[in-house]
Amino acid sequence: MRVCPAFAVLAALALLPACQSEPGFDEKFEQQSRELSARAQKIETETRAQLDAAREAEQAAAEFRRPSHPEAAPQAAER
Repeated sequence: MRVCPAFAVLAALALLPACQSEPGFDEKFEQQSRELSARAQKIETETRAQLDAAREAEQAAAEFRRPSHPEAAPQAAER
């Protein structure tokens, strides 16, 4: 009978560290919240960079289409 209580105590001591190593709900929630915030920030940064590049490309295209000699533009329109 002495073996059974000793075994129970040893089993409890062996399982105790395993229970403490698993993060709790709050810790998991905070970690996932931080990860999602970091992803969102990265997406916002990439989106902002793409939008800026698109605006620059549109501005460059508008400047390219603009006639270099404004007085020549009406003659081209009359033809």
